[in-house]
Amino acid sequence: MKKPTALIICPHPDDGDIMCGEFCAQSVNAGWNVHELLMTTDEYGTTRNDFKGKRIKAIRKAEMIRASRCYGVDNNGNALLQLHWANYIDGFAPFTIKSVERLQMFIQKINPDVILGPDPFVHHDAHVDHLATGRNYYYALKWMDPKKRPKLMLFFQSLMPNFFIPILNPKTVFCARIAHRSQWTERTVKIYGNIQRFLYPFRLITVAGGRKSEGFRKVTFNYSNHYPQGFAKFVFRLFKDRPIGYKEGHFIPTPGQLQLKLEPEGEIE
Repeated sequence: MKKPTALIICPHPDDGDIMCGEFCAQSVNAGWNVHELLMTTDEYGTTRNDFKGKRIKAIRKAEMIRASRCYGVDNNGNALLQLHWANYIDGFAPFTIKSVERLQMFIQKINPDVILGPDPFVHHDAHVDHLATGRNYYYALKWMDPKKRPKLMLFFQSLMPNFFIPILNPKTVFCARIAHRSQWTERTVKIYGNIQRFLYPFRLITVAGGRKSEGFRKVTFNYSNHYPQGFAKFVFRLFKDRPIGYKEGHFIPTPGQLQLKLEPEGEIE
C-alpha cells in the first residue's frame, strides 16, 4: 500500500516547526512521506549587516536541518522530514505567474495527499514573505486540475481555523522549535505555545472541545469564505496593517551588494 504523502510550504526556516510542528510529528510517526519546502532561507533575518546574506543563510539552513532530525531519522541517520529549497531571497519572495507555476510544478511532482501553506487572507502574520508564499500556494492549487489537487488542503497561521489536531508530541515539537536557536529561546517558544488561546479562543472551545490543539483552516476557492468574521475580524485588524520585513534600512546591504540572486534558476528540487 502506498504511503500517504504530506507537503508543508513555508516562507522561512522555523515557520513549519512553529505553526505545523504537531502535524509534522504525527505525520512522521504515522509512517507518511513528509516533505517541507522552504521558500527563502532568511538572508535578511538579522539586524546585523555583517551577517546578512550568505552568512545568516548558512546558519538558518543548518538550524533547519537540525530541526528536521527532531522528528526522527531512518536507519541510515537521514531525517524523515525531507527538506526542499525554492531559493528565493528573504523579503523578496515573488508573487507572479511564473512563481505560481513554478510552485505548482513542484506540488505536482511531490503529489501530496495533504498539503499545508500560510493563509494569505485571514492571517496573524503579515510578513511580506508569508503573504507572498500564501498567495502562491493558493493560486497554485486554484489553477490546478481539481482531479489532481491534494485530498486535504489546509492553511496555517489562520485566525479562523476549522480543522484541529490534538497536541500529542510536545517534546518533539519543542525540540524542533528550539533548534532554531538564533531566533528562539526556550522562553519565547513556551510563550508562543500559548498564543493561539488568545488568537481564536472560541474556536478552540466550539470546534476542538477546549483541548490543546493545532489549528488549520481548510482551503476553499469561494472568496466569500476569506473575509474575517466574529472575533477573528477584531484580531485581524490588529495585524493586517502591520507588515513585517520592511523597516527602513533593513535591506542594506542590497541583494546585489551581497551577491544574492533574486531570481533562482531552474525548477524546485
